[in-house]
Amino acid sequence: MTGRSCSCGQRLETTDIRVLVVDDHPMVRTSLSEVLSDEDGVTVVGECEDGSEVVDAVARLRPDIVLMDLSMPVMNGLAATEALRAAQLEPRVVVLTAEHAARHTVAAAGADALLTKDARTDALLHCLRTVIVGCGCCPYCL
Repeated sequence: MTGRSCSCGQRLETTDIRVLVVDDHPMVRTSLSEVLSDEDGVTVVGECEDGSEVVDAVARLRPDIVLMDLSMPVMNGLAATEALRAAQLEPRVVVLTAEHAARHTVAAAGADALLTKDARTDALLHCLRTVIVGCGCCPYCL
């Protein structure tokens, strides 16, 4: 269990957070996985290079959170999030993007948070911990 607090004062006590990293760029996937794996209380359970792999990976690996790139070939992050929700798989989805994305579009697809790829590592980690406990005070939560 970790003993962190949210900015609203809610305790962010969670057991190990299991994360699936989804990004079409190998360097980004590897970097995210390494940063997350170095953090206490976070375990990267797998990686996908495209949204079309997400539903099967979630069913097999059972992550708590899918950290999903928005813009990918074959199946983008919005379509992959919608596919997860249609399959009634319920991990939290945190969408990452390098571009401007409409929050309402990402929320309508079923995502729980939206971060830009230029966000600091501490902001990403705080978002993951906030999303997993369902606290809505995270500025990235939808």
